[in-house]
Amino acid sequence: MDMIDWGDRKVPASYLGDGVYAIFDGCGIWLHANDHKHPTDRIYLEPEVFAALNRFWNDLEGGEDGNSSSNKRGQEPSQD
Repeated sequence: MDMIDWGDRKVPASYLGDGVYAIFDGCGIWLHANDHKHPTDRIYLEPEVFAALNRFWNDLEGGEDGNSSSNKRGQEPSQD
């Protein structure tokens, strides 16, 4: 994890993969696409939204039979 300049202070930031950077501003998490300093897109996750995202992931991991509910993660859905 790196510390980056964020206004007048340093905050933790990390490259997650697939061109996504996570930056913690002291309250929530910013997701920056392609570059942490000059992103092409940004998403802000408030703590409640981050918790909901974790619940979503945990639900996917559990599935009805205890296995992952999808074996095609990372693939775009077909456009049929």
